[in-house]
Amino acid sequence: MKIALVGGTGDIGLGFALRWAASHEIIIGSRKSEKALQSAAQVLEMLGGGNVLGLDNKSAVEASDAVVLCVPHEHLHYVTNDLRSSYSDQLVISPVVPMNYKDKYFDLIPPQEGCAALQARSLLPEGIKLVSAFHTISAAALQDWSRPLQGDVMICGDDKESKDTVFGLAKEIKNLRPLDAGPLSASGLVESLTPMILNVAKRNKIRDAGIKIIQE
Repeated sequence: MKIALVGGTGDIGLGFALRWAASHEIIIGSRKSEKALQSAAQVLEMLGGGNVLGLDNKSAVEASDAVVLCVPHEHLHYVTNDLRSSYSDQLVISPVVPMNYKDKYFDLIPPQEGCAALQARSLLPEGIKLVSAFHTISAAALQDWSRPLQGDVMICGDDKESKDTVFGLAKEIKNLRPLDAGPLSASGLVESLTPMILNVAKRNKIRDAGIKIIQE
């Protein structure tokens, strides 16, 4: 697939690029194409080659089969509503979490729609298939591309084919286990895990924390 990482010059975008570049054409997007080109060059240098491009966000979306929203919640409107004309039939993947950090504490701040995934769907053109996933994966661990990850990926969505595609992308990252967490409306439950994990990790000095469902 051609996968656009919009806002992909940050930590999580770099991690996805490193993990998926061996099997897919990766398009790193940024507001400024120069910044995207720099990030693409960085990934290519780290991997020793691959199919990685850098474009402005609009061009990245237009050229893609799938779009990953690699932005903090405050920039969600820009990569969805402001780029509406660039979307056609792409699969959109949202790891976005509506949270803030204040007084040394991460807190969930749900939008009016109830969660970031439903908000993103309301801002995108009608008919776009959206799946939420990868909320609980450490960006730092994701960037260490030779390292197996010991976590689960909770996936929410209303379209089975789209969810299956995201299941496949998760499985391409060594040792990650995708789990069906329900319809897109359940994404708020998954999004709420991120600030919880960050708070526990910070207070207990746990690096690169994630989450795994175990069977007793």
